[in-house]
Amino acid sequence: MSLPGAIIDMRLGADVAYVPRFAAGWQRFGDRFLTKIYTQAERDYCLRSAPHTVSRLAGRWAAKEAAVKALGTGWRGVGYRDIEVVRRASGEPRICLHGRAELLLRGWVGTSGSWEWRLSFSHDRDYAFATAILLLLRVE
Repeated sequence: MSLPGAIIDMRLGADVAYVPRFAAGWQRFGDRFLTKIYTQAERDYCLRSAPHTVSRLAGRWAAKEAAVKALGTGWRGVGYRDIEVVRRASGEPRICLHGRAELLLRGWVGTSGSWEWRLSFSHDRDYAFATAILLLLRVE
């Protein structure tokens, strides 16, 4: 994929999530747990594969954490569902911003800039890992 401008900044975030923690949260709080953290599309994706549901939930959490680390904000002023993990038609995962997270980033890049995300997942038994790279671009 070609980028629509010159890279002016690159930010990195990474996180690891303990899968049994997500199983316990879901078991204890049920749908309330899921709707607090995940968008409807994320819930639909995770729930459609029973053997992988909890691993997918943990992986999406790790990706959201990696994204807020790349943003440099942590969760201050950004809601859990403001950061969404989606899949392109090719299957490639990516970050999509909504609400306050999108407004924050638009404020940084201004009218002459844009951004691109790169996202990578890995799962190993009880752990889900994610790395997010945020490329801030100057449109040319």
